[in-house]
Amino acid sequence: HRVLIALRESVMLRTNVNILYQGDLNKLKEAELAPIAILFSGGLDSMILAALLDQCLDSKWTIDLLNVSFDGQLAPDRVSSLAGLKELQRISPLRRWRLVEIDSNLANLKEESEHVMSLIYPSNTYMDLNIGIALWLAASGDGWVNGQDGDRYKHKSTSRVLLVGSGADEQCAGYGRHRTKYRVGGWVSLDEEMRLDVQRIWKRNMGRDDRCISDHGKEARFPFLDESVIRTLLEIPLWDIAKLDEPVGKGDKKILREGCKAAGSTRSCFSAKASNPVWFENSKGIKPQELWQQPSREPGVSRQRGGPQA
Repeated sequence: HRVLIALRESVMLRTNVNILYQGDLNKLKEAELAPIAILFSGGLDSMILAALLDQCLDSKWTIDLLNVSFDGQLAPDRVSSLAGLKELQRISPLRRWRLVEIDSNLANLKEESEHVMSLIYPSNTYMDLNIGIALWLAASGDGWVNGQDGDRYKHKSTSRVLLVGSGADEQCAGYGRHRTKYRVGGWVSLDEEMRLDVQRIWKRNMGRDDRCISDHGKEARFPFLDESVIRTLLEIPLWDIAKLDEPVGKGDKKILREGCKAAGSTRSCFSAKASNPVWFENSKGIKPQELWQQPSREPGVSRQRGGPQA
């Protein structure tokens, strides 16, 4: 499978422990036995990255799976992450998988939101703020882990490199609007929309995401945006990448679903989990309009930007 091979090489290139630690693995302390972490929702993209990282990383290393929830165990991403963890444990039982559950209460995030707004600037929409806070919390690695004996203990991931699934939806027709474009204008319209997504991802996503993650001293890596992965996907006919006449969870990102199955994960191949940013309800949290009108606590940054657009 060409895409899976390109992705595996991309993951390997970005997770070579010898290169990351400049050949001196003795510097790794006991608490740093998980040098690589994944921003993990349990969905298709993060499951592929986890399965491929397992193939590229020596089995002696733990892999941290970082999952953020604003609704405890009831959040869809938390439910799917727990199911994904079980799937990974089935695929690779010798690996120590550590799901770090990062829970947060939006009512207590006002100061954090102000700080994240300084990181995502010049992005200034409500969606950018939502995504930024989720990424910033995930990169902190500060959460809870359910132990094998049933106990729940506090844990802060010390992984220095975080794998992120950005670029998968844009290149494999994973968004609902892709289905709309296809329905209205066919393959030509879908192709135009997806090319536009990739061309503007650096402006709309990458800077914002990188700043939110690196604020914690972590390095974000984006395997789906490797040049060889992009080139491989562009060489494949669009109708082999996605079949949007088929139901959600089957036809969208079809080529990745086939790759995920080849990598050993069966549950995620048929996951209908929506490919949407991390959202939280406005009624439960902070109104971003109020935040943008407040004086900044960061030197040289103004909040008077007219507020976010819906």
